[in-house]
Amino acid sequence: MKKKFLIKVKKLLAYILILICWEASADSWTQKASITGERGETVGFSIGSKGYIGTGYNYGLNIKYQDFWEWDQASDVWTQKADFGGGVRFGAVGFSIGTKGYIGTGAAPSLKIDFWEWDQATNMWTQKADFGGTARWLSIGFSIGTKGYIGTGSINGGSSGGTQDFWEWDGDTASANYNTWTQKSSLPGIARYTAAGFSIGTKGYIGTGIDAGANYHNDFWEWDQATNAWTPKTDFGGIARGEAAAFSIGTKGYIGTGNIGANVKDFWEWDQATGIWTQKADFGGPHRSGATGFSIGNKGYIGMGFFFTVSTNDFWEYCDTCAGVGINEIDNSQGITVSPNPVQDKLKILFTEKYKKLQVEMYDEAGKKVFEKEYENVNSTIEINVSKFNKGVYVLKLSDENVTHTFKVLVD
Repeated sequence: MKKKFLIKVKKLLAYILILICWEASADSWTQKASITGERGETVGFSIGSKGYIGTGYNYGLNIKYQDFWEWDQASDVWTQKADFGGGVRFGAVGFSIGTKGYIGTGAAPSLKIDFWEWDQATNMWTQKADFGGTARWLSIGFSIGTKGYIGTGSINGGSSGGTQDFWEWDGDTASANYNTWTQKSSLPGIARYTAAGFSIGTKGYIGTGIDAGANYHNDFWEWDQATNAWTPKTDFGGIARGEAAAFSIGTKGYIGTGNIGANVKDFWEWDQATGIWTQKADFGGPHRSGATGFSIGNKGYIGMGFFFTVSTNDFWEYCDTCAGVGINEIDNSQGITVSPNPVQDKLKILFTEKYKKLQVEMYDEAGKKVFEKEYENVNSTIEINVSKFNKGVYVLKLSDENVTHTFKVLVD
C-alpha cells in the first residue's frame, strides 16, 4: 500500500512540475484562423500589420495553387486577393520591400525563373526582371532595406543537388540599377536546397538545408550587405535539417520545424548580440516540414506545410513574452472547445456551429494515427474515449470541407 501511495505521489509531483514548467515558460504558441486550402511549400511575407501567403502544393490531392491571401493581425481574418500573376507553383520564394510584395522562382512542376511584384495599394501583380540566376526552387529569400535577395536552391526538378549562388535585386525606384539583378558572393560551405533564411538589420542569414547526397546540415552563416562577405556563425542549435521555417523579430532570429529524416517541431532562437542558440517552446501545431514563416511586429507566424504526407492549412502565432501552458483548448473563431485537457477518460469536443460532415483524427507524438471517425450533422458534442491511450501529448485534427482545426491534447 505504501509503495502504491509513493508511486501516486511521484506521478502527482511530476505532473505539477510539468504544469509549472508550462506556466513559467515566457513564450507560447496560439492557433489563429486557418487559411483556405491545405498546402505546403507556400510563399509568405508581411507588410505592415498584414501577413500574406500564397501558391503552394497539396501532395495528397495533387493540387497546385496560385491563389494569394491576406491575413489581418487585428481581426484574425483571411481575405483572398488577386491570384499570383505568374500562375500555379510551389517551392517559390518571397519577401517584401515597403508596401510591395515579391514572389519568384519555384516549380509548377517545371522550374521557374520569373519574378513578380504585388502592390498592396492596388492589389495588382506586375512582372519584373527575371531572377538573375538559373531557374530553381526551394531557395531562400529575404530583404534588406530596398534590396531583395534570393539564393541557394535546387536547379533539378527532382529536388536533388543544390546551389550556393546568391543574388541581389534592386528595388529602389530612384536607383539607376532599379529592377536589375546582381550576383553577390556565393554562400560558403556546401551547395544546398531547402535552407532557412532571414535578415536582421543590414545582415542576412542562411543556415541548415540538404545537399546533393541527401545529407542534412546545421551550419549557419551571416552575410554583410556593406562588405559582401560571409562569416560562419555558431551552428544551428537543433539537429541538422532541411525544409525548416524561419523569421526574425528585432535582433533575434528563429528557425523551427523541418525534416531531419522525419518531421520535427522543435523551435530555436538565435541572438545576434551573443551568437547563442536557445531552444524555445515547441511549435504549437503538429510536427511538419515545408511550412511558411514570417513576423509582424513582435510576433512570429508559422503555418501550412506537410504533416507526414498530409498537407495542412493551420496557422500559428508565436509570442516570446507571452506566458502560456502550450495546450490549445479553444478555437473561438470557429466555436470549438476541447475539454477536459488534460484528460483521462472521455475527451469532449463542443461545437456552437453545425458541421454537415466532420472528419476527426488523433495522432500520437510519433505521428501514428490512433483514432479516426467521420461524423455527420454535428451541432453539439462529440466524445472520444481515450482511457486506453498511452499517456502523452496527442494532436486532435478536425476537418470539414473547407478548413482544418488542430488541438494539442494531454492524456494523463
